[in-house]
Amino acid sequence: MKGVKGFQKGHKHSEETKKKISAANNRQVKFNCDYCGKESADKLSSFNKKKRHFCCRSCYTEYRKHKLEFQEHNAYKGVRKVGESKQVYHRKYYKNNPINIARLKAARYQREKNAEGSHTEKEWQLVKERHNNKCAMCKEDKFLTKDHIIPLSKGGSDYIENIQPLCRNCNSKKHDKILGTPTLTRG
Repeated sequence: MKGVKGFQKGHKHSEETKKKISAANNRQVKFNCDYCGKESADKLSSFNKKKRHFCCRSCYTEYRKHKLEFQEHNAYKGVRKVGESKQVYHRKYYKNNPINIARLKAARYQREKNAEGSHTEKEWQLVKERHNNKCAMCKEDKFLTKDHIIPLSKGGSDYIENIQPLCRNCNSKKHDKILGTPTLTRG
């Protein structure tokens, strides 16, 4: 096919082209391992992509453990202090971001139960406003939690129509019972 650029199905490379491709793929760059100093080789394309070069995976692992500066670790992300463990960092994050943690836990629970549907934070705010920011059961003005009318554990969905605002006390009392009725159904 003359005049057509790029690889075409059924196209065969000439022997000369095959040799050029093979030579390019086999071109090796020699280097000394950044951890143990052993001489090794890698493809030119792979070598150019990396900042540091290692002879094997274990040298890379040991380098990260013993020689890589704390600020360069992926888990650092400019947040943790030098000498602070991951556990301390996570504990502080939990304490300072309770709403985000609650959202992440709820999403995980939904995935575990293979529940259908999802809803946005804006939809949740609208449901709370529809109930005048009061608990749907006791009608008191307390901190509201999301309650699935038909629980996820009993096949309920995570669509907003299956969610009602309840205070923590009422939500705990309800547990996994089916009380109330979903407002709308999805087709």
